[in-house]
Amino acid sequence: MMNRGSFLFVESNTTGTGELLMKRARVLGFEPYLVTRNAARYPFLKDSVAQVIEAETRRPEELIGVAAKLRRLEGIYSSSDYFVEAASRVATAMGLPSPDPEAIATCRNKWKQAAELQRRSITIPETRLATSIRDVETILAQASLPVVVKPASGSGSSGVRLCDSATATIKAFESAKEVLLDQVDLPSPDILVQQYVEGKEYSAEIIAHDGALHCLGILAKHKGPTPCFVEVGHDFPAPLPETLLGELASFAAGAVSAMGLTFGPAHVEFVIAESGPVIIEVNPRLAGGMIPVMLSHALGTSILDMVIRLYAGDGFTPPRANARAGAIRFQLVHKSGKLKRLSFSRNPDPTVPEARLLKSEGEEVQINGDFRDRVAYAIGVADELNAAAAAAQRMIDSTVIDVAAATGEQDDKQVGRSSHGTWNLHPEAMKLLAPPIEISRDGRLLRYQATIDEAHLVMLSDQGLVSQPIAADLLRHILDLQNEGFQSLEGRDAPRGVYLAYEAELAARAGPEKVGWLHLARSRNDLNATISLLALREAACSISQQIGTAQDALLQRVEEAARLVAPLYSQYQIALPGSPGHYLLGVFFAMVRERQRLHCLLEDIRNCPMGAGAGGGTSVPIDPLKTATLLGFELSSFNSLDAVASRDHHLQGLSVFAGVSILLSRVAQDLQVWTTREFALIDIPDNLAGGSSMLPQKKNPFLLEHIKGSASTVAGAYVSAATATCKAPFSN
Repeated sequence: MMNRGSFLFVESNTTGTGELLMKRARVLGFEPYLVTRNAARYPFLKDSVAQVIEAETRRPEELIGVAAKLRRLEGIYSSSDYFVEAASRVATAMGLPSPDPEAIATCRNKWKQAAELQRRSITIPETRLATSIRDVETILAQASLPVVVKPASGSGSSGVRLCDSATATIKAFESAKEVLLDQVDLPSPDILVQQYVEGKEYSAEIIAHDGALHCLGILAKHKGPTPCFVEVGHDFPAPLPETLLGELASFAAGAVSAMGLTFGPAHVEFVIAESGPVIIEVNPRLAGGMIPVMLSHALGTSILDMVIRLYAGDGFTPPRANARAGAIRFQLVHKSGKLKRLSFSRNPDPTVPEARLLKSEGEEVQINGDFRDRVAYAIGVADELNAAAAAAQRMIDSTVIDVAAATGEQDDKQVGRSSHGTWNLHPEAMKLLAPPIEISRDGRLLRYQATIDEAHLVMLSDQGLVSQPIAADLLRHILDLQNEGFQSLEGRDAPRGVYLAYEAELAARAGPEKVGWLHLARSRNDLNATISLLALREAACSISQQIGTAQDALLQRVEEAARLVAPLYSQYQIALPGSPGHYLLGVFFAMVRERQRLHCLLEDIRNCPMGAGAGGGTSVPIDPLKTATLLGFELSSFNSLDAVASRDHHLQGLSVFAGVSILLSRVAQDLQVWTTREFALIDIPDNLAGGSSMLPQKKNPFLLEHIKGSASTVAGAYVSAATATCKAPFSN
């Protein structure tokens, strides 16, 4: 491509799109330059992505001198929040396309931004400025908890903390004042204390050009555990009605316009509260966290190229409307130490166009509670959002992390997104012990899990242990999964079981901070015990109904054969005169007893294990009877250990099922013998029989053979379960 001249980047972000922007500038025909005061901050420079100029980037006059020396300089841009103002001032001085530096300065100071948005009647959280602990104490005397503490000039969730007490607020204030010194050697004396806004968080990606604001899309945001605000995923387009997406785009554009941003990209973050959308902040830059890369894949056009061309004076062409859905998911490191291993345990699907590790083995990692905690990302793209999100999540779930703990900490390995220590299974071992989810096999289990989650959430909300908005949002996502038949989990790796894979999908939709409430006052032990009883109850009810159907058919056949006679056999020898009706009624009454045993079993399944925890109950003031009632049980458990340790109901159920199967097998044996030419008492309809591959005179009653063979499987299941249970301790 013909050389188009120089393109100057003023500093860069370190983990986002900065490196990619420089590479794309070169592809577009520009010679990229990076001006920085510390080239060591950018490991990617070893690949010669740009020519490096060292200068004091905090002094605009020095930057202008650097720019003036570059031959045919066509554009100036910064992907770093901390230097977008400096880049705009230099570009303006050089007569190059740029946003208004004063608008950028106001926007970058979030205290001034809040004042301007409030002056322009844009809805924002109640915001106060603190420069000392005394200021914080004064603010807390007037504000209601929880509050959010953040640096007025911060970025990437650095120093941003949710605080539910005065002590936590003061601690967060002191930490926020120092957080930027470690990253960019900049002080942060001004700290904001904002009222926390409850609701789902979103972002709008906007490009301003030639007097118009173009919204590229509305994205749903997923955050990691509180009190931090680390973003762990984004979905495009946000799963909202089309009309609401349009209204939110206009709302976000209004905030951009209020800040005087008339050129370049803007990343607007907002929360949809009960009262409506609330602006959290307006950022005068491209979105971070690889969002532009995900959007590029979904929109079918490079957002990075779009920005470079815009700042080079080429104008702006909005992307086409027929976009696909996209999702990005991040893997966070869960403890500090040295990375011994970091890899993906699977290859990307066709729906995963990009997956990348953000750290290197041997590197020291430290939990900071911000963007630096990310160690990998995966992007999913598909026609439907659920499929895109599932693809990205499957890939990120395969992340294998092995961190050598710092001195005094236990060494562990982590797979996927779990914060718990676990063995890192070899991929071949995982195929045997934890095969990917198959809805045809695991769908019923997922249905029980979702049903229990619903009952548990309703109980927690009624007890005031979980807020109604959180419970309602979680219930909505659970219902969505049920209505979709859990298809987004199809093929998902489940290294720690189906439930945690299901929970990870919920976390991807509702956010980990909300899904965490599902763990309150319960364990996988009482959950699994309840699931097994629900499965047993449903199986017993279904078999009872099928026995009833068979009994009706038997009585009909008895009536039809009332005038027929047939021999009664002893050891396959004719012994006594009889009738088909006599034989069929004998089978009927045997089925009556089997059905009675099933009903006795169902009457015994009356105590719900939920609330038993891991066997010791819980001190949380739950209402286990409420949960039991919602799940169709009469009572909660009398003893928490019995609730999670006992399996007598299951053994009793398998015993009854085996009895039913044995009875059916004996009947099938008689019927098969009676179809032979030697007996010739009955005939099998052609549509219930099969032919021989070699002997045309044969008519094979293969359904009867199937019944006889299946009976052995059921009887074997009982023997296997009994043998396994007798070796298990009476515990969880």
